[in-house]
Amino acid sequence: MRRFSLLPIACLAGLLALAPVATTPAAAQSGGYSLDMLTEHQRGEVMRRVDSYALLETFLKACGRPPRLEARFRRTAAGCVSPQSMNVLAAEFRRSLARRAGFRWDCVSAGGRRMIARSEEAIARSFADLAQVCRRG
Repeated sequence: MRRFSLLPIACLAGLLALAPVATTPAAAQSGGYSLDMLTEHQRGEVMRRVDSYALLETFLKACGRPPRLEARFRRTAAGCVSPQSMNVLAAEFRRSLARRAGFRWDCVSAGGRRMIARSEEAIARSFADLAQVCRRG
């Protein structure tokens, strides 16, 4: 098994704090936000974020703090993100999780514990942002 440093996780805090890409009021009226509403570049950015979330899920789960991001996303984005887009994002998330199945993480050092706390804070902010966007939609 390969052992990974926490450096990649540190980069996630900034990504996770970003609000969703598309924020048009018409989204709620048209069945929710959809990947079809995005440019190719924006879709690529969303998929990079999905991959980052999978990395974060893998790290926190290995440290005994599973954030259950897919279930939380589905609950928070229900009625806000189209079911088809939600399924595409979930499938990519699961593929990204599978690619990291054998990773090992530092969960016990002082740096590891700080990264766990930062990661959980970033997730909380990210879901608060998503909920706010969905309420506006």
